[in-house]
Order: sequence, then structure tokens, then C-alpha cells
Amino acid sequence: MSQSRVIYLVAGASRGIGLALVEEIAARDASAIIYAGARDPSAPLLKEVTEKYHGRVVVVKYVAGDKEGNDAIAKEIGAKYGRVDTVIANAGIFNCLSKVHETPILKFVEHFDVNAIGPIVLFQSIRELLKASPSPRFVPISSGAGSIERIPISALEVAPYGTSKAALNWITRKIHFENEWLVAFPQCPGPVDTDMAKQAKALDNAEVVELIKKLKLRSSGEVAKILIDIITASTREKDGGQFHNIDGGRHPW
Repeated sequence: MSQSRVIYLVAGASRGIGLALVEEIAARDASAIIYAGARDPSAPLLKEVTEKYHGRVVVVKYVAGDKEGNDAIAKEIGAKYGRVDTVIANAGIFNCLSKVHETPILKFVEHFDVNAIGPIVLFQSIRELLKASPSPRFVPISSGAGSIERIPISALEVAPYGTSKAALNWITRKIHFENEWLVAFPQCPGPVDTDMAKQAKALDNAEVVELIKKLKLRSSGEVAKILIDIITASTREKDGGQFHNIDGGRHPW
């Protein structure tokens, strides 16, 4: 169980930001071992990364909220390395645009299961391995839509997504206060040109389409570089329990 290795777990790694995070970590840190959690471990783009960084990117089946599966990931990492140093909880969904009174309740449940409950289950499964690390970090990827102070709550019909991300922010801040040995904070990646953004356009909501047109969408690769800079430089005293923005500042709750 070498202490010279840096052990990462990136959940939601088959595409978009998650895949870019795996690539960025592997490219910049030859000592890193990255466990890439994906609902579909056979995803073609993920397979390319594992072949490129053979032996340093390990694909594991990750399903948000699946306790048995999350426990199995923790058991596998624990048996090999005895710890995990950084966990990035990136898995998320956004597939509904409608007013609160028009939204099927099951849409709220679906978004909460993945975006809020998923990171809780992951943290519970992986907590002891984080505690064994000399510099443990737990960083869920949140969204500006989870802010109750900014534009999305008044202008966009993103209730299932926004409320689930607001819950994620609360959960992560609570984790910070409950675990004095841990660096934990929710991270907003800003507007990103991912499949999720394309999904938002495809829902054909005029307000969302216009907003996306106005925003500067960064590529997943560009965002991953910034996020890893932020995460690797983070400390509990400076960053713990704060809602981080992609520009390095603090996002309003």
C-alpha cells in the first residue's frame, strides 16, 4: 500500500466533465491512480482513456445511490491501497424543464436520487478510506442552479435539478462541519459545453436556449484543468464548507 501514490475516485466518469477530470489527473500526475466510476464501464471514450493510461485508470461500475455497488468500490480500493485521497462526486442528471406545479413528483425523486442521495451514499461507503488519507478531500460537483440567490430560481424552470443541487450543497457543508479532518466543499463548474447542456437545448425551452446562447460555454477539458487546480490547492481552513465557483471565488448559496 504505497503512500507515494495519490488515489482518486471520480464518480460519473464516462463522459463530459467526469471523463475530462480523469484525463486531466492522469496527464498531470504520473503518481495518480484514478478509479473512474461509470454506470456503463464499457463506454467507448472511457475505454480510450484506460488504454492510454494503462494501469493508472481503473474503471469501476458506479451507480448513484446503489449502496451495495458503492460499498464494493470502497472494498476494491481498500484492498489495494487502504485509502482514497480525493473523491470527486460528479455523477448527475438534468432532464426536466417545467414549473413546480407542472412537474411530475417522480422527476423530483429521480433528480434527488442521483444528484443528492447519490453523493451521500458514496460518502458513507468511502468515508473510512478518506479518513485513512493524509490529505483527504471530498468534492461534489454542484451547479449555479442550486443557488437560491441567483438567476435560475426566478428565471428558469429547473426545479427538480435546482432543488437537488441545493440539497447537495447543504449536505456537503454539513459533511464539512461533521468531519474536522476532511476538506469538503461543493464546486460549481460554471457553464460547460457538455451533453447535459445539449440536453437542456433539446428540451426546447426558449428561456434556456436564450440563456445558453448568452453564456460562454467552456469545454470539458478547460473546466477540468481549472477544477483540478482548485481541488489540489484546497485546504480545510481556506475552502472547507464553502460553495466554490469556477473562477476561484465563492458562489452565493
